[in-house]
Amino acid sequence: MSFDLHRLRIFVAVARAGSFTRAAAQLHMAQPTVSQQIGALEDAVGAPLIERGPRRLRLTPAGEALLPYATRLALLADEALQATRTAAGVAAHTLRLGVGQTLATYLLPELLCRYRERAPHCHTRIVTGNSAALLEQVAEGSIEIALVGSPAAHPDVVVTPFMQDRLVVIVAPHDIWASREAVDLDELRDRPLLTREPGSALHATVERLLGSATLAGDTVIMLGETEAIKRSVEVGLGVALLQAIAVQREVALGRLRALALRGADDRRTYAWARRARQWLSPAAAALVALLGE
Repeated sequence: MSFDLHRLRIFVAVARAGSFTRAAAQLHMAQPTVSQQIGALEDAVGAPLIERGPRRLRLTPAGEALLPYATRLALLADEALQATRTAAGVAAHTLRLGVGQTLATYLLPELLCRYRERAPHCHTRIVTGNSAALLEQVAEGSIEIALVGSPAAHPDVVVTPFMQDRLVVIVAPHDIWASREAVDLDELRDRPLLTREPGSALHATVERLLGSATLAGDTVIMLGETEAIKRSVEVGLGVALLQAIAVQREVALGRLRALALRGADDRRTYAWARRARQWLSPAAAALVALLGE
């Protein structure tokens, strides 16, 4: 039996994302195709690799055993391709970029337009994910730099802030708080609260502010997408703490109200991360220069 590298990459993506849906989005594939490829890999191995749960998938013992090897094989293949492209003079002009979900939606489009004007000869290869997963990929070398929210830390990664934002409390226009200008932090514990999934920088921030006990409560709903949180708040399912950059459009259209947060540090920092002890390629250096502006 020989492993199919493409299927191994899909398996690694599903394991990291913890969801077929999120992995399919990151890979730009249809979810049924991802499921089919995982099934084919399981047939080749002769054992199930993933247990499908109602909320989150889990690796079987066979899947846990395969994951580090699959990761290393995919990385080795990338290194082989990188070495080949370096010899051909291509790698230096390929930006391997990872972007957190919020920045991918609300910052990346404009940033890429400016990048293409600044470095028209460079190519881009982009992956998205939560901060923890992206930092791990930077450390492994599968991406060169990542744009993430803080808090973000990894022993093998250097994190450099480049932009400041703030957290706001968002409510529906018809909410009982809609006429207010600000909300105290402690008041959030008395309302149904929507937030991002563990592993995201936003979840880490909300957990730091409200405590893990609050996030483990029955009135907290965790979603994998910021857009899903905004829509849920818009229809009155609860309130949320989100980055101001993520709600500008809805607030301007009157679909959401953004209230100041009192009693806590509402500052939000975005940073770029690179592997420690590694020089940046010209393609990555051009993007970092833009971030510095």
